[in-house]
Amino acid sequence: MRRFAQVAAAAVVMLAAVQAEAQLPTVQQVYDKYASAIGGRTAWKPVVGRSEKGTADITFAGISGAYERHSALPNKMRMIIDLGMLKIDQGFDGEKGWADQGQGPQRLPAEQEKNMAEASADGASFLDPSRFVKAEVVAKEAFNGSESYKVAVTTKSGQEAFEFFDATTGLRIGAIAKTPMGEQKTAFLDYKAFEGKLIATKVVQTTPQGDVVLNIQIVTFGTPDATYFKSPLDGK
Repeated sequence: MRRFAQVAAAAVVMLAAVQAEAQLPTVQQVYDKYASAIGGRTAWKPVVGRSEKGTADITFAGISGAYERHSALPNKMRMIIDLGMLKIDQGFDGEKGWADQGQGPQRLPAEQEKNMAEASADGASFLDPSRFVKAEVVAKEAFNGSESYKVAVTTKSGQEAFEFFDATTGLRIGAIAKTPMGEQKTAFLDYKAFEGKLIATKVVQTTPQGDVVLNIQIVTFGTPDATYFKSPLDGK
């Protein structure tokens, strides 16, 4: 009788797991809902670049400063955080990545450049899950207190991450990326509309030292001036 009870209990657990998996949406369904939540693919398709400005709070150091980020398809990027006593300048010109933290620009490691070469989160492609080598909805679980669908993704550069989409609103509310320094958690909060497109205006990056909070106040769409992406390493 005990053996029968054990087998029956195991069967119930397996059935519950199968039912839970069957209730999960497909990756395409998750991204379709996400696309609708942030304005629709039609609104995002013409976007070829954007600029955003705001503030950066280094919570564990008790300091704040100005933040700006510029991007242009397919993968150019420039980010500047000016804390007064320290200015962080990082960019990717489409081929080379660099970072300057007050001691002159240094080229980024090859692995980091490889990840930065991935297409920017703009235009039509970032709402298409087929841009990943692998994508799978693996669970429904809480992220920062909100029920969400957990999507495991692998980029073309080989970077692995989990993305979290609110089960009710469809918005992407978080990500956990696997890096050489360990997992890096990012939360996307306070979505607001800019030219008909919703963007998270508060981005919280969790580090071993504490949180870095980016507060985005201004967003403009269009291709930023090419000088933003000129590498300071050119000619060196």
